[in-house]
Amino acid sequence: MPNSNKLFARNYSCPICKTSFTSMAVRRSASYVLEKESDLHIIYRGLSPLHYSIIVCPGCSYAASNSTFNDDLPDKISIQLAGALLKLKSEKLPDFNEERNIDTALISMQMAIRTAQLKKVPPAELAGLLLGAAWLSRETGNQDLEFKYMREALAKYIEAYQNGSDSIGNLTDVQAVYLIGELNLRLGNYNEAVNWFNQVIFHKSIKNYPQIEKQAREQWALARESFHGDTPKNPVIPEVSTNNIKVGKEETAEVIDSNPKTKKRRPLMQMPIHLYSDQIEWITGLVNSGYTASRCLVTREEIVRAILDAIIETLQGNLPVQFASEEDLKQQFIEIFTHQE
Repeated sequence: MPNSNKLFARNYSCPICKTSFTSMAVRRSASYVLEKESDLHIIYRGLSPLHYSIIVCPGCSYAASNSTFNDDLPDKISIQLAGALLKLKSEKLPDFNEERNIDTALISMQMAIRTAQLKKVPPAELAGLLLGAAWLSRETGNQDLEFKYMREALAKYIEAYQNGSDSIGNLTDVQAVYLIGELNLRLGNYNEAVNWFNQVIFHKSIKNYPQIEKQAREQWALARESFHGDTPKNPVIPEVSTNNIKVGKEETAEVIDSNPKTKKRRPLMQMPIHLYSDQIEWITGLVNSGYTASRCLVTREEIVRAILDAIIETLQGNLPVQFASEEDLKQQFIEIFTHQE
């Protein structure tokens, strides 16, 4: 049947300029799921609801998801948005309130991202829009644009996760951690992907998500295989601040040991810690030199654990006890290690 019969009009009222208008939505009977990709992108037969998920006001170009568009905004934000949107308004925009093609859908998502940035929405909300733009870019075949939006979405999802919450946007904690791992994998950050998938597999709530557990194990194996295979020379890692990282709650898990000769599994507990920049550079240099020599990845986290294990086994209970500062403790460690040589 023609696409016009697959769509219906919904009423909206712009919270900025108060314009009343209608925008198209896809009838449930007109879209069929063909495939769900590993990063949660759904491929449909027929019209895709994603293409109509963003509502754009024809009066002022305010854009937001169909679930939040009609939400009232504080007067201060409305006034600021009205002025900003007026300056950015373009006369060459397509008609978003009729049937859309993929290009129109992508433009609407880009406008929603712009509006969200102007509103200074929480990182999880912006991450969802950026991921939507990545999906639409993939559908157009523009891989460069897809990767650009994936990198930005990844950074925002990590920021949201570090803020500490049981849910991130419309994702549960487990789903969010899985998605962060998957985006790292797609961007070629294989070591980061392994670490995030590892957190998924041993998450305390993972048994409530059997399909995600299955996917996480498959993608964990793929990330390990990819890293030891054709690894990009310069994998793209998003610039995410490590300052003031918050851990919402203490969690226990187990580490998947990548060494087949080692069968022992030990409980893993998460805790916040801050390191000096030169210490992080030193650890990163050790990661790189180790991989260059052996072509096997030992992550920064694994290196820190190895150092602590080496200290514990070397000291065997001979711990310093009288220290009043970080520097004092460092000097005592140096003295202990010097005497053991």
